[in-house]
Amino acid sequence: GVDISSAHRNKNANFEGTGKINLGKGVYIDYSGGVKIGHAVAISSGAKIFTHNHDVNGKFKNWQKNGITYSDVVIEDYVWVGSDALIMPSVKRLGEGCIIGSGAIVTKDTEPYGIYVGNPAKKIAMRNVEELNEQNS
Repeated sequence: GVDISSAHRNKNANFEGTGKINLGKGVYIDYSGGVKIGHAVAISSGAKIFTHNHDVNGKFKNWQKNGITYSDVVIEDYVWVGSDALIMPSVKRLGEGCIIGSGAIVTKDTEPYGIYVGNPAKKIAMRNVEELNEQNS
């Protein structure tokens, strides 16, 4: 029930997982532009990650004839992507320890340990992680 594929082949199409990754049913990861996933990442059921888009403002009225743009994304350690969330091709980085709420549509990079919800996703809080507080004192 998980689909990790390159929708469009190109030289940057690469998928790299660097640690324990939990993927729920129905997860779709398009690595056309390149995807790197860190350690202890959870991507919940139905979440989708896109790394390409079609140029709708190109030369042709038929958008399918226009070029494709690619973008890579890095999902840092301890990220949790909620069920049915969408990570759009405009996102280059999901910061360490951030949480993406269920159904959120992420269109911009996220801060480490931020909590993001909505459409478009907005930061509503920061995680208060005791381990971080100990390191900073």
